[in-house]
Amino acid sequence: LARNPKTDQPLLLFYSLIGNDVCNGHADTIKDMTLPEDMRKRFRSTLQYLDTQLPKGSHVFATGLADGRVLFDTLKDKIHPIGDWRQDITYPDIYNYLNCLESSPCSGWMTTNETLRNFTSERAANLSKVVQEEAKLFKPTNFDVHYMDYNIQRLIQMWTSTGGKAADIIEPVDGFHPSQVANFLLAEYYWEEMNKLVPSLFRKNPHNAEIKKLFGDQGGY
Repeated sequence: LARNPKTDQPLLLFYSLIGNDVCNGHADTIKDMTLPEDMRKRFRSTLQYLDTQLPKGSHVFATGLADGRVLFDTLKDKIHPIGDWRQDITYPDIYNYLNCLESSPCSGWMTTNETLRNFTSERAANLSKVVQEEAKLFKPTNFDVHYMDYNIQRLIQMWTSTGGKAADIIEPVDGFHPSQVANFLLAEYYWEEMNKLVPSLFRKNPHNAEIKKLFGDQGGY
């Protein structure tokens, strides 16, 4: 981390792995998932390192992992864009094809195997719990650390309440990553959560008048 703790301004840092610790495309996907004890050790080590690099007054927000069962549950009856012309290729077809090639970004969730999907979500929940516990236990000198859930169901609720469809929050081509809609909603959700956790975090820029004088009114940019 290129930061000088003595001369640089405080940093706002996000520790957000989302699904990396449970997602892989290997045949034995469970074997390569991160274990809770390893997550605890590595996250604690990361926090210790950050405490030597971040300027005093910095803020660290750590998020939990996603519950990726939403992928199959939402897309299982949907046609993938590849099958749009003949309406004959579903997302489960694509998931099976990627797993056959061992090129899936997440065999644990992008699968028709419900037992495996549930296991992957259970492991993700256990890892999230570890991150939450360590964020609460660690007492840094130079920053405060807070935990936030990666709450996909909340995003779906926010979107469907405006008339949108749950599938809109998933990137349609890979059937895995958050879509632009999801990123927009996630920004709003985390903004609200961060303001609850640290109400004094976001303040008006004291240099706004000077910026406007130098560059004019650019419509908020």
